[in-house]
Amino acid sequence: MSTAMPRLPTGLLVLFALPTLPMFLLRGPAFSILPALYAERFGIALTVISGVLLAVRLADGFIDVAVGWGTDATRHRWAGRKGWFLVGSLATVACIFQLYVPPSGATAAYFGLWFFIAYIAWTINEIPYGAWAAELTNDYGERNRIAAARQYFNVASALLLGLMPFLPFMKSQEINFDLLEVVAWTVALSLPLISLLTVWLVPHGAAVVRSGGESLKASWAAVRGNRPAWRFLGSATLAGLADACMAGLGFMVIDSYFGLKAAASIMLIQWVVASMLGVWLATRLLRRFDKHRLFVGAALLSAVMLLVNSVLTPQTPHLMAMYLSLSFLLIMCAAVTDMLPHSMVGDLVDYDEWKTRAQRTGQYVALLAFVRKATFGLGSALSIFIAGSFGFEPGRPSYDTAAAIGLKLGMFWLPMVLMLAGAALMWGYPIGAKRHRAIQTRLQRRAGAPAAP
Repeated sequence: MSTAMPRLPTGLLVLFALPTLPMFLLRGPAFSILPALYAERFGIALTVISGVLLAVRLADGFIDVAVGWGTDATRHRWAGRKGWFLVGSLATVACIFQLYVPPSGATAAYFGLWFFIAYIAWTINEIPYGAWAAELTNDYGERNRIAAARQYFNVASALLLGLMPFLPFMKSQEINFDLLEVVAWTVALSLPLISLLTVWLVPHGAAVVRSGGESLKASWAAVRGNRPAWRFLGSATLAGLADACMAGLGFMVIDSYFGLKAAASIMLIQWVVASMLGVWLATRLLRRFDKHRLFVGAALLSAVMLLVNSVLTPQTPHLMAMYLSLSFLLIMCAAVTDMLPHSMVGDLVDYDEWKTRAQRTGQYVALLAFVRKATFGLGSALSIFIAGSFGFEPGRPSYDTAAAIGLKLGMFWLPMVLMLAGAALMWGYPIGAKRHRAIQTRLQRRAGAPAAP
């Protein structure tokens, strides 16, 4: 990245982040709602569906890396990141009705085929979009602003999904294929237009100096030798596993163990409000603290909240108020640890470019995307396995000590340890604001451009 880049105007920032809304509206139900609906309507065994999801996860690493390398290798051709992003958006629209509005005789093979095709389309959209976000600016603080804008629309997508069942034309407020058809139409009508406007009006970002071709093997060797990258990815992995463990058991804790069935519907609204507030507060704190320090603080506070939550029992006085209050703080922290890696990955790319004289934004974004998706599947499965191993089963009127311990181990104690380990690993991350300014100065001098003030 050769020259200092201006602050992105607010209008363009909103437009750039806007595609996050329809894309996450579509992806949100993919792993949490879609498998259950296919199993219920078409009689497909959950073991078969889980096998399909596992197969997609196994292929995911290869798909992410290949797309990341491809978008780096063609950044100077076919409209660069924008071209890949637009193709991914249009490919997504081309396949969503097959997956979200299936025919009456859909089988496990049908589900597996279209889920895999849709996953490829989403990856072709996601990786170049993340690389484009990293290249929109080379400023350490401006990347926080871009990441926060995308996170706001991510959270808004969950709110929109929660409100859709209450539209006047909906036959019921249930989460079913009727709802998913509305989701599909919403995305089909909005995503192409939003993507075209974004590609047309938002700048490419950094003018990357053209370099010679690099094989995938050589590129991977360079990435593997980047020690700060592995500290960064390791911390993101640990925090992601912690979040996934909580996601896997969160509903069971509220509904079955605590017996707070009324709180389940409140939790979605709480998640939206707490996430929005967490992102807003993070943008203010980032004016004073480095990104990795704020990540550490959020992870440590999460660990404290998890420990306090683990003390609660069904007999705790004012249980609903206590749990919702503590969970509110926990969700705020989770929003911060979820947002910050998207901002930090661009700084990591600058460090790699300074060290190796090559620019691999797509590949680092792909690694981060793979880590986030893989940890979600692994963490949720692990926490459910732990709870089940101790004899916990949803729906029982009461639970013995062993079942309660297993549930708390998977929901609270294991995530607490993971958050503490992630904080410890991130503490020594070497790229703060001061170091990044020095890296940018050296990159700009190498390119013969004036340094940023």
